[in-house]
Amino acid sequence: MTRQTMPHLVASDVERAEPIETDAASQAAIGMQRFGYRLLSEHPGLTDGPNGVVSSASIGTAFAMLRAGAEGETAREIDEVLGFPTSGLGAAYNFLTDRWRAGEGGKDAPELAVANSLFVQDGFALKQPFLDALARDFGSGVRTVDFVGGAAPVIDAWVREQTRDRIEKLFDEIPPTTRLVLANAIYLKATWVRQFTGDATSDGEFRRASGGPVDVPFMHQTTYVDHTRGDDWSAVRLPYRGGELSMWLLLPDGAGDPVELLGPTVLARASTAAAQRRVELSVPKWDFRSDVSLTRVLPAMDMARAFTDRAEFPGISETSLRVDEVMHRADITVDEKGTEAAAVTGIGMRVAAFPAGPEATFAADHPFAFVVLHDATGSPLFEGVVGDPSATR
Repeated sequence: MTRQTMPHLVASDVERAEPIETDAASQAAIGMQRFGYRLLSEHPGLTDGPNGVVSSASIGTAFAMLRAGAEGETAREIDEVLGFPTSGLGAAYNFLTDRWRAGEGGKDAPELAVANSLFVQDGFALKQPFLDALARDFGSGVRTVDFVGGAAPVIDAWVREQTRDRIEKLFDEIPPTTRLVLANAIYLKATWVRQFTGDATSDGEFRRASGGPVDVPFMHQTTYVDHTRGDDWSAVRLPYRGGELSMWLLLPDGAGDPVELLGPTVLARASTAAAQRRVELSVPKWDFRSDVSLTRVLPAMDMARAFTDRAEFPGISETSLRVDEVMHRADITVDEKGTEAAAVTGIGMRVAAFPAGPEATFAADHPFAFVVLHDATGSPLFEGVVGDPSATR
């Protein structure tokens, strides 16, 4: 095998812009919520087994980077599927990603890290405005690698570093025809404001949608939390220390589909209607991961052009490019102390075949949904469903 040389950074003289809150940032956060809901509701077989976790924040950030070089119908489809604002996208994500990791609450603050990078074939020319946009809005440099000789060790080392070794690799395989990879990683470690005690954890029955009940460890406490009820669901908000993050648990009555509760309207209703109540909590521990290829899923969601030889990415390079593969990996652990989670998204691109044309009691003892929310911006950092907490990674 050809020896892989260490990457070097391709510098942009542009410094990262000062984050400014705009209406576009709020629109982008709502777009993430809608995308995450569509992803899980329209593609129920996306993840193996009854559990699933994705990070629409990570996927959105990676595609916001890609969008900086897109035009025409390709750009329109990306905007539509990801719910991007009509203008000011780069500035919006600059603000959001800065706010996600801006906690200054001392030792009690969550650890929330966001990292972006672009890996490019050594010698492959990128346009300066694209490099400047990545530096200005995403704080990303460009690392040169050799995809022909095997770039996976370099990219995977970056993934492990950014996710604190929770995620080991990005792609299962990187074709030698790859010319660049856009990557985003998010890592979260946060503790509950009111932690559960290990002494109160005991096995209980979780009623699965199929396969019958299963005994799993349940965490218990009675405490004051935000609580609300809808017509056929209930919800509680469990805040993390630091004051900026919380986890919403959304529980359907009976055998309702928990994915339906991930819609932005439900979360908005819960946030508006919830009130502090003394609630007897019974919540299972869970620990699982999802490895999701979005290469076929995104075209099915009407983002088809980017994956064809008619893709329009003239802002990236003089050479016509198309998206070849999109991989997303996420994992989450929830226990008595709090939550640890990580996600990584990679967009691999190769040369197109021809130039683009001009075109009160809350007992989560059955399947439920969860959202780790950045409260200040409404950005869903992680969301998913728990259908069988006994099925671990």
